[in-house]
Amino acid sequence: MADYIRLLTEKIRKIYARHFARKMVATVLIICLIIGFLRYIPVLGVKAGPLPEADKAELSKTGEEISHDMGEVLVAESDSKQLYINSKTMNLKLKDKNTGKVWNSTVNGSNEASELAMLTVSYLGKDNNLTEWDSYTYCTQLGSYVLKKIDNGVQITMDINEGESERFPEYYPQKMPTDRFENFFLAGIKNLVETGKIDQVSADKYKMTLELLYKKSITEDCYAVSYNGTPPRSAVKQLIKLAELLGYTKEMLISDSNEMGLSVTFTEPAQFKIVAEATLDGDDFVFRVPTQQMVSGNSYYTIQNIKVLPNFGAAASKEYEDGYILVPDGAGALFKFNTFNMAVPDYIRPIYNNNSLADYYFAPEYGEELMMPVFGMTYGTMENASHGFLGIIEKGAETSYINVKLASTAKDSASSYNKAYASFDAAQYSNVKVYGPYSDNKASYLVDTGVLDVDYTIRYKLFPGNVSYFDMAKTYQEYLMKQGNITKLSYPDKAKVYMDFLGTISLTKRFLGIPYQSSYSVTTYKELSDIIKDLPDVNMALQYTGFFNGGFENKLNNRAELTSANGSKEELKELRNLAGERKADMFFDVSLSKVYDKGNGFRAKTHAVYDYSNSPATIYRYLPSLGILDGFTGFDVNYFYLLSPRYLDGVVNKFLDGAKEYDKLAISDLAHYNMADYRFKKKVSVYEAGRIAEDSLKKLSESHELSLENPMMKNVLYGSYAEDISRESSDYASFYITIPFRQLVMNGLVQVTTENVNMSSENPAYYVLQSVELGVYPKFTLSAKSDDILQETAYSYYYATEYQKQKDTIQKVYSQCKNAWEKIGTMEITGHKILSDNVFCTEYASGARVITNYNLHSVVVDGSEIPALGFIISGK
Repeated sequence: MADYIRLLTEKIRKIYARHFARKMVATVLIICLIIGFLRYIPVLGVKAGPLPEADKAELSKTGEEISHDMGEVLVAESDSKQLYINSKTMNLKLKDKNTGKVWNSTVNGSNEASELAMLTVSYLGKDNNLTEWDSYTYCTQLGSYVLKKIDNGVQITMDINEGESERFPEYYPQKMPTDRFENFFLAGIKNLVETGKIDQVSADKYKMTLELLYKKSITEDCYAVSYNGTPPRSAVKQLIKLAELLGYTKEMLISDSNEMGLSVTFTEPAQFKIVAEATLDGDDFVFRVPTQQMVSGNSYYTIQNIKVLPNFGAAASKEYEDGYILVPDGAGALFKFNTFNMAVPDYIRPIYNNNSLADYYFAPEYGEELMMPVFGMTYGTMENASHGFLGIIEKGAETSYINVKLASTAKDSASSYNKAYASFDAAQYSNVKVYGPYSDNKASYLVDTGVLDVDYTIRYKLFPGNVSYFDMAKTYQEYLMKQGNITKLSYPDKAKVYMDFLGTISLTKRFLGIPYQSSYSVTTYKELSDIIKDLPDVNMALQYTGFFNGGFENKLNNRAELTSANGSKEELKELRNLAGERKADMFFDVSLSKVYDKGNGFRAKTHAVYDYSNSPATIYRYLPSLGILDGFTGFDVNYFYLLSPRYLDGVVNKFLDGAKEYDKLAISDLAHYNMADYRFKKKVSVYEAGRIAEDSLKKLSESHELSLENPMMKNVLYGSYAEDISRESSDYASFYITIPFRQLVMNGLVQVTTENVNMSSENPAYYVLQSVELGVYPKFTLSAKSDDILQETAYSYYYATEYQKQKDTIQKVYSQCKNAWEKIGTMEITGHKILSDNVFCTEYASGARVITNYNLHSVVVDGSEIPALGFIISGK
């Protein structure tokens, strides 16, 4: 062996004896290539999975056609409801057979096309212009629709088009020879009278209009259009009719224009076929618009957005003095009928923050998002509403918007109806600035997704009698139970505090003045064990954030590696045993789509979500003073990427393989991010991404108990806890009041926590109120070590986290909640109502009534004074 090594060494020496420099360079290159290849091996391990198939949108089998002259036709009937369609106006009418209550899809008796429309379609041209058409003007009035009966309803095929063009330059030239004007048009009008085709009155009108638009040129032998701007529509229609009577053709128009040295442009006509189906499903009204059945008659145009039944249930200000519109803004909010304010824009906000990647580089305008795909109306006073409806967006919420229009009681107001409806983007788009989002240069280009595959469906729950927002919350809860095959609700039996402890973070340290990143645990396993022991009388649930794969600034979580800075495996075992002895649920946090650090095969260029500019979306925190992305905070990089949904399934599978011993996981991203990847030629639509995320959550929930951070309502059923749930709305200027609709829906479906007590400007009593009002747990985010460590770092947004400084608050808040729940006896809510501004009454199944006062002043209710941020319990 020694001889072999000696011979090999001698051979290598002889090789390098000649052309040494060249061979050394080659050797270095080879070594670099080997190192590069070895480093690239993990990248190859992050593999893309297949995209899910599009949601199939087969149309119903059709029966007989309904002719346009049949009037109102009954097309479906259930035990208590009837569905009619008016074949002339396309109005859909729902009638309750027991009470006679009626809901219409259009405003009967109105002369406004927008109030008679079944749909409103916005479409994009390749010239980047967005145009809006209502279906009444561009379909119903033209008679370009077909109605056919289907099981339990009607299928409506709309040919939405402009009819004949009314663009003046497409019928008449800007200049025409004198001979054409005098001997063809003026003489032709006279001839029409002489031949009896028109009367003299009509002839005079044609001549007057023609001479109004055209004047004889003093420099050329022609007549030229002298009218500034676009001629009135009535004048254009008159002259179009005249051209038809005289036989003035497009060929003549082109010839006359060419003779005068002018060109003629014929605008590309837009035309769309849209199929909708309206049915009764039991007592529910269901309306669907499958985008897979939509056809554009001209590839120049793409349908971008559709307002669906924008007049359904519209309430006239002269008919209803009182009534409310429910929107899912934050916890939930109500508009009051007839409170239109011309200084406040109509309310339109996206569900699930679905347009976030179009403008993520600016801070959100509102503090709360819409996490529930619902909207509704009640007609009448708060406790004595005569009827109402709740709209649930079953399919398509991922690109939907909630719209509200309020009526005014002023006689001269153009806003006479209160409306609540949904719209959806059939295609997403963004105008991308060429020189970056913060550039003053307005040069931009349009990027759109093309029409997305979605069977857009809205289910209307119809309430024929007295109904409140609590009734709507219970109805939506029952709907979710049916969707999730849940037969029984489950309620906690005692108070609890939810504590999220920060583990390993990344701090900047220096060696000989050179900065480097070092892992540092602000709560080790041993320190957390000591804290649990320090709270012997507190019932708790625990979350450990900064646990896997590098801690808080995690690498790609396709593994389940522990972070050594938190402590040893033995210390972790002791911690888990202690939590088990205390019967405290302990969740280990993991972000499966958020990636802060390179490693584990992640490369942003390959694996990250791309925004509309075809660049990886780099998501920083916002600079509060300017509302723009903060960029770099010193040496600390304060940003993360989102993993493209293409790779999510593989990452989740690999993580689960390594995380089998951890039975409880806190998912901090998948349940609330509405993801999509706008990478050029490798797009993952928001609907494909949503199905991938839901499949991942389902897979995780089958093997682990989950705590979900601020989940979309569609994802709530995958978790046993929903944490960080706000009691606020975005406080839109025309809101009447904020209501806890979201928490009422979740009551019994999942255990719910408040937002952080200790990282809030609110008094801790505010969170005690939420607990006793809604059956939720107060939440704290904590660290064992001083929070001073976090200041002047990328984690400065964590403040007031030091356990020792928060210990008294934790014990006080828990004690108040515990004492209250011992009196209440159950967390099952059976009623909720507004007593006055920021004063609410909750009724529990035990018979207890809790009145909560969120005001900063005392109030008197039924002779009892309730202090500021206080509550009283009675009735049990």
